[in-house]
Amino acid sequence: MSENNSFLSEYNKKEEGSMKPKGSNKPKDSKKSKGEENKPSMKYEEKSGFVKPEKSETPPPSGKSIRPKTIIWIAAGLVLAAAVIVTLVLVLGGGAEVINFEDWEQGDVQLWANEKGIKLQIEQQFSDVFEEGRVMNQSIPEGGEIKKGDFLKITVSKGHDLSVTLELPDLLGMTKTQVEQWAEENYMTKVRITTEYSNDVEAGTVIRYEINDDTVVDEVRRDTPIYVIVSKGREEAVTEVTVPDFKTMALSECFVFANDKGIDLIIEERYDDYVPKGSIISQSVKADEKVKTGESITLVVSKGKKITVPDFSSYSKERAQSVAAELGIPVSISERYSSRSEGKFISQSIDAGTVYEEGDFLELCYSMGNKIVLGSFVGQTRDAIEAWANELNEFNARITIKVTYTQNNEPAGTIIYQDIANKTIGRGTTIRITASKGNLVYVPDFVAQAGLGYGDVVTRQIALQMCEQAGLVPIFVEAASSGRLPSEVWSQSIAAGTEVYEGTTITLKYTPSQQAQVPNFDGMTQQEVLDAGYDKQFTITFVQSEDEISGYDEQIYEQSVLEGTTLAMGEAITLNISAEAAPAVTPTTTPTVTPTTTP
Repeated sequence: MSENNSFLSEYNKKEEGSMKPKGSNKPKDSKKSKGEENKPSMKYEEKSGFVKPEKSETPPPSGKSIRPKTIIWIAAGLVLAAAVIVTLVLVLGGGAEVINFEDWEQGDVQLWANEKGIKLQIEQQFSDVFEEGRVMNQSIPEGGEIKKGDFLKITVSKGHDLSVTLELPDLLGMTKTQVEQWAEENYMTKVRITTEYSNDVEAGTVIRYEINDDTVVDEVRRDTPIYVIVSKGREEAVTEVTVPDFKTMALSECFVFANDKGIDLIIEERYDDYVPKGSIISQSVKADEKVKTGESITLVVSKGKKITVPDFSSYSKERAQSVAAELGIPVSISERYSSRSEGKFISQSIDAGTVYEEGDFLELCYSMGNKIVLGSFVGQTRDAIEAWANELNEFNARITIKVTYTQNNEPAGTIIYQDIANKTIGRGTTIRITASKGNLVYVPDFVAQAGLGYGDVVTRQIALQMCEQAGLVPIFVEAASSGRLPSEVWSQSIAAGTEVYEGTTITLKYTPSQQAQVPNFDGMTQQEVLDAGYDKQFTITFVQSEDEISGYDEQIYEQSVLEGTTLAMGEAITLNISAEAAPAVTPTTTPTVTPTTTP
């Protein structure tokens, strides 16, 4: 079968409506699939019957004419009002939340930036991952905020760098598939493959290749023209084939027959109200006629009944779903708040009158009305009411929460006043709340004098506990400082003793953590432990026992962490010390009395 024929045709769809990014968030391979570049383009185009209505010219109202001076004053007032409005928009206009532009087309990002009042700065780089004109990365990540008039920098792909050179493989002996795979993997743009008969080279194997560039020795550029000639095998005698009635065959069977008999099939598609989709409508050569091998036969294949998308504006949600199902159009229903009454039609994603293409998905949007029930959030947190508003704003509720703070005994962020509560509100309502700043607390002293042991300094772990007790929110910054122990806090952003509100953020700098092995403290005295500097490796607590432990005289007989254990420096270890041994008792000797004998 000829390489220039294809099974399926591709269509260019023209869509009107809201602008959507033309790419997904995943990078696309810019190469076409095998045989796709040789597929004939078969487009179906319908002219719209829509005629743009002409503007009617309304005659000026009868009555008294307006004097020229009055017209001038009115025009001046309108210009001044427009200037004030523009100034307010520029001054009061907020920023925008940056979305993920990866794999967007540059033009789509520019439209977004223009709509948001953002200045776009564009850089270009070569890329083997992103198609030319697609966005590779952006200076502000997804979810970040940007103000109107600020710059957003994007890097746009220039496509493959065709100046890249690579080693020329041994094309002789390679198969056609191997050559195509090599060209595709290395983004070679000018590899052309042709075929010819050969009695010496096996079919599908390269016979020879040509490079019309005298500078090429062992390496080629991606844009070097390479002409590869592949063997078609031995030339066989041309035979004749009797054409069957393709209309009685399935399309897959038609291709099996054509492949076996050495004829090419050209597929054309068109709508037909009576012939089922995929069935053969007609063939260019009649059944029982003969054609030579290698010749082409055109089959017209049915695309099924032509479906025109109706105007759903007059249908209820239930009726719209039923109509779409009858037509075979997959549909989803969405809702959002609007000024229209509840259940009224708002929009459809595919314009009425458009010819439906298989795979398209129709979304119908209906109104949720303009009534929103607002309860009381007093006693709850500010996050609670904002989460409620954000959820409704996903449906175009456009609710705004304005917050003021005041000192109060309630925990920080607790709502103590709400101006509108337990009422029905409309779309675009602003709700004003007052939230507690929390109780006043005093900032502890986290920083000790340099050179002290762990028992007298504040480590990161201890500081975390102190912040929890004081109601502060710590931000820990790891930074080295000479003369400080590992994990020791040596700087605080708010001075000790400062009065702040509960929930205030404080930055604490501490030295990087280190690890140390626990030694064997058995038999050591407290002084020996301190002299050895172990109090500058661990936070050591000495526990004096009231009882004397046999064999230990004011010596350590037990430790809370086993010898050889690796701990972060500053971790706590408890050492138990025996009581002082009692002095030894010397036994008393009774003198022996020798009795005297009377002679």
